[in-house]
Amino acid sequence: MIESSLTEHIIAYYIAGPANDLNIATRWYPYGELVLIIEDKFSVATRKFGSNVRGKSKVAGTVFLERMIAKGAWETKANDFGGQMHQFQAPAYKAALQDWQQSEPIVAKARAEGPEFWDKTFAELVA
Repeated sequence: MIESSLTEHIIAYYIAGPANDLNIATRWYPYGELVLIIEDKFSVATRKFGSNVRGKSKVAGTVFLERMIAKGAWETKANDFGGQMHQFQAPAYKAALQDWQQSEPIVAKARAEGPEFWDKTFAELVA
């Protein structure tokens, strides 16, 4: 579940652009480590919009990660200690990302309005 319009727009911003360059080593990661990695990716991608936007990186990154795990972008297996491990799957990730980009109305609106859409929208959302 997405917590707010701000979080929803952060995720849309990420999937519209920076997510295209995501590439994670194909080793097995515990969920908590993946949350930290994706949070960092969101933080770096949104830093230009200020601390109020950047401050939602963990929430937005977690929503993004959970959806992509559900779509098969990370393979999941049980580990020997009762937890789960996840491994990045580049082809599945690219397919899931493209589907999300095509179905996300905020991304479509941003494409229609141009690059200034994000600056304007984030300024309004944190005002």
